Amino acid sequence: MPKRPKKKKSGKKTKSGAGKWGKNSPWFIGIVGGLIGAFAVGAVLYYFYGHRELEIYRAIDMTSINNADRLLEKNMVEDALAIYTHVAGKVSAKEDPGLYANAKNSEGVCYYKLALVKNTEVNLLKAISAFQDALKIRTVEKYPADYANTQNNLGNAYRTLSEVKDKKGNLGKAFEAFEKALKVYTLDKYPAGYAATQNNLGAAYATLSEVGNKEQNLNKAIKAFQEALKIRTIERYPLGYATTQNNLGNTYRALAEVKDKGSNLLKAVQAVKEALKVYTLSEYPLDYAATQNNLGNAYGALAAVKDKEANLTKAVRAYEEALKVYTLGRYPSQFRTVTASMEKAKQKVR
Repeated sequence: MPKRPKKKKSGKKTKSGAGKWGKNSPWFIGIVGGLIGAFAVGAVLYYFYGHRELEIYRAIDMTSINNADRLLEKNMVEDALAIYTHVAGKVSAKEDPGLYANAKNSEGVCYYKLALVKNTEVNLLKAISAFQDALKIRTVEKYPADYANTQNNLGNAYRTLSEVKDKKGNLGKAFEAFEKALKVYTLDKYPAGYAATQNNLGAAYATLSEVGNKEQNLNKAIKAFQEALKIRTIERYPLGYATTQNNLGNTYRALAEVKDKGSNLLKAVQAVKEALKVYTLSEYPLDYAATQNNLGNAYGALAAVKDKEANLTKAVRAYEEALKVYTLGRYPSQFRTVTASMEKAKQKVR
């Protein structure tokens, strides 16, 4: 019988389970798909919880800023400053630029307020540095309103620094900052910001009048204050109204030294009296005292023009009101200044 032909053996042996675990195997696809899915879920969870953690930290920082804002409103400046500085040092300018700039701007405000009480030059320089840091973030393109706010603050710091050193140079920087602020703070879009900047601009012109062109700069100051008062009415912005009226009164008194003495002194008296409608002894004792002192000075100057005895008596009365706050124990410097002015007025009456 013929032999059956033998089957040729394949040169390669199939490994056991190759069909089960091949690339097209449902098992293989299932495991790989599971791994990819697990990785995706892990990535999502990592992002979610990581992002959530960042949000929690940001919320904590925002709460800190809000607490500091309340402290600043209560004039607890050093306590507020400690919080702003802590947040600014902790927050990344790249990761949370808005919060960082907010903290730096507020830090600058604190240093400015401290400069009015102690270490004037040092604190003003720190304020300027903080405002400049904030302006690295608060650009006119990205944050126009915040940009204007910080430029206004910066201008105010430079104006105050000009009273300590380099008057002309620092006033130049102040005017530059105010001009930048007013490019955003227009009367129609940002009336409150416009008024605040105009008030500060007026103060800068009044200070510049001490350098030169006295009459011209005082008139510019008066114009700026009057612009501010278009918005700062006693009904809507009582404190702003009082501040600007007090500034206006001092400027009219300075202008009286150059021209129209009697007329400008009467305007000075009227403006200061307007400020005192807001600055009461019970609510704003320090502002009340400072404004009463200004009123005394205005009446004292007016006495040289008309109604000598009556105006000197009014001057003495105003100084006495100021001394209700400026006691020797608490405010020795102001006490001595006001007392000296009062004694001069009394001597002229005799």
